[in-house]
Amino acid sequence: MLSRILDRSRFIRLRWRFLSALALITLLAPGMKARVYRARESVVDIPRPAANPAVASPARLEQLPAGIALEGENPPAGWTHLVFKSIPKLVTGDLDTVSSQAFEIAQRIRPMMVAEIRRGSDDPRSPFHLKRVGVGLCAPGKEEGTDVVVSTMSIAGTRGQWTTKQRLILAALSYESAKAKLAAATSTFALVRSPVIFLVDGRHRKLDLCYALTVEPRTGRLETIVWPDLGSTPVGNPAPAIGHRLASAVFDLPQDVHATRALGSIPIAWSFAIRGLPDGPDLKLPAQLLSLAASADGAPRSSAAIEQALIGLGREHGLWTEGVARAAR
Repeated sequence: MLSRILDRSRFIRLRWRFLSALALITLLAPGMKARVYRARESVVDIPRPAANPAVASPARLEQLPAGIALEGENPPAGWTHLVFKSIPKLVTGDLDTVSSQAFEIAQRIRPMMVAEIRRGSDDPRSPFHLKRVGVGLCAPGKEEGTDVVVSTMSIAGTRGQWTTKQRLILAALSYESAKAKLAAATSTFALVRSPVIFLVDGRHRKLDLCYALTVEPRTGRLETIVWPDLGSTPVGNPAPAIGHRLASAVFDLPQDVHATRALGSIPIAWSFAIRGLPDGPDLKLPAQLLSLAASADGAPRSSAAIEQALIGLGREHGLWTEGVARAAR
């Protein structure tokens, strides 16, 4: 009996404590709710740090659409710079095996590269960026001094008739031009690799020409260096690579002709190889730059390293101002 009384007394005390706590919570609930609401509200209202300004996108590579026109050394509409327009000319090799028409064909189909360089914003003090690089082929237009971008599918706007042989050559060159790739890029730099046939030690070898475009952020000045990737050809141990700074946007590109003969004397096929780099100051390329360019994978870190190596080369030869180095850090 005593145990039942004690249990009942303990139950009453516990029930009283529970009811007291419930009453206290009920009385305090409005204040608690307000404090919780204010706490949440204060979290929302905490000033957040300003978002970092958007990092400029790296330059991109585009194939030029057929039909766009350019005049002289001026770029097509929508582009700001004609990087180069080369006019092939047959000058050495088995010239006696090709027809007079071959000389005309060689000069008619012209590799070209353009660039778009703009300020990063409407602010006239904002730095210049390399937005995009365009590659393609062009041919003389109907108007004197003009050229029109052509492709396998379109020769509209060009001057004169196209023979079947010319169309076949255009198709082959268009195929090679389409293989150009962007190996590395930042917002002020691009490395474009373009496959070509190059004269190496008297023989025609397929390799890549490397075009490195660098923009001075403060002024928008563009400098372009070109060099052959001799490491991509199996010919012995090539001499230290020499690059050229493009001194002109339009230039002749001397070529060598090699004829494959049947029965020892009858030419049945021809190969055309670039004899050398476009005219411009010689630049001995450091091994570090060549190594970085050869292993370029398009990653930001790799691209930035190549750009820094180019800036060092430019500073050594007085090509770029200190503004490039400061902007690229």
